[in-house]
Order: sequence, then C-alpha cells, then structure tokens
Amino acid sequence: NDVGGKRSLINRWTTFLKARLVCSVPGEGGVDTHFDELEDIFVLETKDPQNPTIYGVFSTSSSVFRGSAVCVFSMASIRAAFNGPFAHKESADSRWVEYKGRIPYPRPGTCPSETYDALHKSTRDFSDEVVSFMRAHQLMWEPVLPLGRRPVLTRVNSTSILKRVVVDRVEAEDGAYEVLHLGTGREEEWRKGSL
Repeated sequence: NDVGGKRSLINRWTTFLKARLVCSVPGEGGVDTHFDELEDIFVLETKDPQNPTIYGVFSTSSSVFRGSAVCVFSMASIRAAFNGPFAHKESADSRWVEYKGRIPYPRPGTCPSETYDALHKSTRDFSDEVVSFMRAHQLMWEPVLPLGRRPVLTRVNSTSILKRVVVDRVEAEDGAYEVLHLGTGREEEWRKGSL
C-alpha cells in the first residue's frame, strides 16, 4: 500500500524509517569502540512470536582497529526506537537534533490499511503535510541499544572478520542454552555457547 504521495514522492517508498543499531564496547574516558558495519542478522524465535531476539554480526575496519562483534537486540527495543522521537536537521550544515514539533497523523512509518484507518488505504491518501514530514524525517532520534549495552562476543586483531551468524537454542539437563555458529566466509566456523 506504499505507493508514494499524490504530489510528492510519487511512486517512492514513503513509510521508510531508519534507526541506528549500536554495537559498541564502552571505553575509558567515555570513548566507545564502535562496530558500525552490519554484516548479518539472525532472528531467534521466542515463546512470544511478536518479540523475537535479534542477533547481529558487526565489524569495523579502520587503519587503527579491525574487529568483529556480536550484539543481541530485543524486538521491544527496536519497536520503541521506531515509536520514539524523530531526528531533525534545520539545514545541511546543521547538527541532528530531536524533533520537538507536532507529528502529523497518521504517524510517519505507519503502513496504511483499511484495518488501521478506513480513510488511509494507501499512502496516496496521506495529506501533503504527512508526505512532506516523511520526506524530511526518516531517521529516528533514539538508537537501538543491545541487551546488556555491550556485545556478547568480540573478536579483534584477527585476519578474518565474522560475516555470518546462526543461533540454535539447545535444551540440556541444567537448562536451555543459545549456541552461536559464526562464519568468516573463509570456511572457518566459530561456536560460542552458554548465552
């Protein structure tokens, strides 16, 4: 139902929003080490199908530091970021700030449907005000932080970067464990258990 607006963003995706996934190691003096290149994700189903656990493999490669990390996110924290405040920039030279103004109805990012609102069956039914707001506010202000606010695994100064992740939930006599299967793309596999 996202077919763009009537006069703006015609045949363009208008419900697109983005939020930053943070995977970083807290550092001394408040300087964090960020793993900011997303390599792969794995969605692990939970007892609540609306709230799976998301595993992400991140990397960073710079002239100073090279490494990989695995961060775990809850769907609730992702949902909270997209339901939170928007980021706003007055001009190309301005810094991003939290948008404090009025948010139009329907809220940007909402996929139109008769179930949601009989007056908004497609994005062409959105007012010019809504479409204009969507065009200028596609970034969310709050980032998505990982569970525990840090990676569950880091691998640094290695010749290969982690590229893939698959997670198994294994039942044992003493409880359930999540086992990560991590690939580098060089026919290497790393396993980490007991999460």
